[in-house]
Amino acid sequence: MPDRKARAWSTLLHGALGLEDGSGDEGASERAVRYSRERVRLWLASTAWNLGFGVAAVSSGAPARLYDAIERRVPTRLQTPAFVLAWSGLEWALGLPLAVYSGYVVERRYGLTKQSPAGWAADAVKGLAVATVLGTPTLTGFYWIVRRWPDRWWIVASVAALPFTVLAAGLYPVLIAPIFNRFEPIEDADLERCIRELAGREGVRVSRVMRMDMSRQTTKANAFFTGIGRTKRIVLGDTLLSSFTPEEVEVVVAHELAHQVHRDNWKLVGMAAVATFAGSYALDRAFSLATRLTSHRTGARELGDVRTLPLVSLISSAFSLAGLPAVNAVVRALERSADRYALRVTRNPRAFIGAMRQLQRTNLVDPDPPAAVRYLLHSHPTISERIRLAESYGK
Repeated sequence: MPDRKARAWSTLLHGALGLEDGSGDEGASERAVRYSRERVRLWLASTAWNLGFGVAAVSSGAPARLYDAIERRVPTRLQTPAFVLAWSGLEWALGLPLAVYSGYVVERRYGLTKQSPAGWAADAVKGLAVATVLGTPTLTGFYWIVRRWPDRWWIVASVAALPFTVLAAGLYPVLIAPIFNRFEPIEDADLERCIRELAGREGVRVSRVMRMDMSRQTTKANAFFTGIGRTKRIVLGDTLLSSFTPEEVEVVVAHELAHQVHRDNWKLVGMAAVATFAGSYALDRAFSLATRLTSHRTGARELGDVRTLPLVSLISSAFSLAGLPAVNAVVRALERSADRYALRVTRNPRAFIGAMRQLQRTNLVDPDPPAAVRYLLHSHPTISERIRLAESYGK
């Protein structure tokens, strides 16, 4: 009886949201183009929402009213983390409808997830909990640094961010990722041996080769290296293992292996450090002008006042958006290099092409999106570009 009730409620909710099973006679390529275009529209909607929410928050005076309410009820030493916690929760709650539509409704409509509404909601709450546990002390520390070093905060904060980033990369696979998915040793001993031999030939020591239950959340396929030092591991989605041939899996792993051989993770850490330094300096310069325009609404005249949080988020979002094309261009160059590496070490362009075509089908990837979309939003070369690279290999 409980199972029947659960299925009935799930069916009722799917109907109310207009969900479909993702089946039908529509061609795979057409569905991929439609899905990709919808993702672009959702990105635009999300960006507009984030910027619009920031403008509305700053102009409405809501941060000042919220802080006044906290100030009357919370001890002085806890007022900054209390404001960060309350404001972040409010922003998350107001953005939840768009998150549900983007992260669940659309994915279900295109048949890219079989997750139940309850399962998606549980993951969303877990994500909120992780963001709260990590974000609240981080932002509280940021405001402490600004108050402690008002003239040089951007130097101190940028330096402090670097070891935090490295530590997070090392702890993610053992502390954060298992909250959302189950990780187990892969069952195919021959495949594991092949992967370890490939890594060994290229001088990369891997502590573990793991299988992740991606199918619990999505039908999309993926594989990645994660962790640093003793936590370094290769992770293969169960969706990848079930839909790709062993040769195709080897090509995908070789691509990910390239990032380790080329030390791309450290390059990205370095790039993030430079971006943090430049962004913090720009924020420091821009804030003086921004406060003159908004202090009558926010009640804050210095950056160390936590009531500036919505304004800081708005300015930071604008900077990130402006730098997005440059960041993606750098990452695309790293991905192209990894593709060339995978072809060189596997010497199997046929498997590479097969993997790309399977990736297009499984993940509904538009093989040749418009140029504006490629340059602004894509962190990887297009499927068409990657196939052409493989076709020209050895010629």
